[in-house]
Amino acid sequence: MSLPTPRPLSADEAASLNASIPSQFGDYFGPVPEGVPVVPGPVHLPDFEQPEFESRLILGDLQVDGLLVNPPHTSLIVTGSLRAGAVLTMGKLVVLGDMVVGDLYGNSFSNEVCVVKGNLTARCLLEKGHFFETLGRLSGEAALSLSNVVSAHGGVEVRVAALKGMNDEERRRVLDASLFDDEGSLSERRIVARLRAGLPLLRAA
Repeated sequence: MSLPTPRPLSADEAASLNASIPSQFGDYFGPVPEGVPVVPGPVHLPDFEQPEFESRLILGDLQVDGLLVNPPHTSLIVTGSLRAGAVLTMGKLVVLGDMVVGDLYGNSFSNEVCVVKGNLTARCLLEKGHFFETLGRLSGEAALSLSNVVSAHGGVEVRVAALKGMNDEERRRVLDASLFDDEGSLSERRIVARLRAGLPLLRAA
C-alpha cells in the first residue's frame, strides 16, 4: 500500500527536525533543507513496500500492521516512532523516536544502516550484512548479529543475544529450521519468503 501524497517541508519544520537529529547520526542523516517532500504523520497502513529508488520522509509516527519493506537504494526516515508487524530492510532506515516491531531482518551487503534514536524493541533482530545502532535500549526475544555490528547504547535486554556472530550449530538452535537450505546454510531467499508469509524467524520453544 502507498503512502499519502507528500508536501513540502516548511522552514519551521526543517529547523525543528534538524535540532532533533543526534550528533551520532551525522554520518547517516544530515541537515534537512526546507522544501523537501514530506509525508505528514501519523500514518497507519496495513502493509508498506517502499518503491525502490524512492526515499521517503515521514513527519511523525508510522504504523504498519504487517510487513514494512525498505528496499536497496532507498532511505526511510521517520521523525516519530515506528511500529510494524515485521521489517525487511536493505536500505537506510532512520527512526528518531522508538521502534517497536516483530521480526526485523537487515541485509544490504554492509552498505546501509538502521539507526534508532529511542529504544528498539524487536521479537527477533537478525543481521546478516547490515549495521544496526540504537541510542536507547535494545530489547526482545533475540538479537542475532551474523556478520556486522549491532550496538545499543542503552543496554541489551534479550533472551538470546549473539552480537558478535554465531556458528551454524548456534543458528540452528535458535532459528526456524525452514530458514536453512539442504546444505544446512542459512538462506537469504528463505528468510525473505518467511517474512513475506508473516511467519516468525525464531524456532518454536
